[in-house]
Amino acid sequence: MAEALGRLGNPSSPHAEGRAAARLRDAARACVAALAGARPEEVLFTSSGTEANAWALAGLAEAGAGKGKHLILSAVEHLSLIHMARRMEKAGWKVTCLPVDRFGRVDPEVFEKALTPETALVSVQWANAETGTLQPVGELARLAKARGVLVHCDAVAAAGQVPVSLGAVPVDALSLAAHPWGGPPGIGALVLRKGVRLAPWFVGGAQEEGRRAGTENLAGMVGMGRAAEVLLPEIPALAERITPLRDRLIRGILKDVPEAVLHGHPTERLPGHVSISIPGADAETLVLALDMQGVAVGIGSACTSLTRKASHVLKAMGVEESLALGAVTCSLGFRTSQDEVDRLVELLPRVAARWRGVSIQ
Repeated sequence: MAEALGRLGNPSSPHAEGRAAARLRDAARACVAALAGARPEEVLFTSSGTEANAWALAGLAEAGAGKGKHLILSAVEHLSLIHMARRMEKAGWKVTCLPVDRFGRVDPEVFEKALTPETALVSVQWANAETGTLQPVGELARLAKARGVLVHCDAVAAAGQVPVSLGAVPVDALSLAAHPWGGPPGIGALVLRKGVRLAPWFVGGAQEEGRRAGTENLAGMVGMGRAAEVLLPEIPALAERITPLRDRLIRGILKDVPEAVLHGHPTERLPGHVSISIPGADAETLVLALDMQGVAVGIGSACTSLTRKASHVLKAMGVEESLALGAVTCSLGFRTSQDEVDRLVELLPRVAARWRGVSIQ
């Protein structure tokens, strides 16, 4: 990234400095494509996973609306998708928001019944960022493609923890972001299967094949590509190492705090994700109290943690509001150690007992 920041050339310029910058961009695109099981020309850079999600719905809908104007998505999708779906609804689209079970998973039979001759597009996430639950995305995508329906998949939370491949599942588009897997914030990608039509997002320039105009964020692209390059061969070993740590954390918390509630599927979940509530304990208070002890945990999704409203994901799963407001997320990664897991298991019961019923306004 430092090298890219030192480049004076615009990647779109034909002079030597521009060509050198373009080589860095193209190498980064190839690395991201490898992580996503795609070809370099199928990777379109964006500013974030949120932008990739919004572009996927709007761009696929505009380009493929001739089939019909019916969109299907689940009730636990990222708000960037849910809000874009609402905008499409105002523009005349019929939107079906599918329910999920108590683990946050879509029932394939319910999904199949929701498909109609007017269904043009479905969007289903690979994994949920708040609960860690994995969706049966391969099965859902096959059901949709059997009807000739375009499929978008939000893979932002999944990429980097589990293998994510455009070649392994019949989806037409994948959304990615760099920061969940060690890359810089402010850069993402929409991976679009070759031959799938997508309406331009920004116009006025030839960048990203004329679909997203504007001078490229070269340093961000390079950082995303380098993170993908480092991570790709490590994914199997990462999952093998952190899954036992995740399970140790869950067992320890539920043993020492029996009333604690685990959110998400017990086994079909990301290897490095734990979402939990302790009845009577306020999430913000827990987060700040643990932070004072040098332990960083999160509140639901980072994109919505400032709203202090019950998570739409947990509400869709049938979690009562008081528990939903108390949910904290624990993310494990490359550097997480067993000692750190055991420290949280030791600290959490004491912190919860001390601050239970106390909320910070």
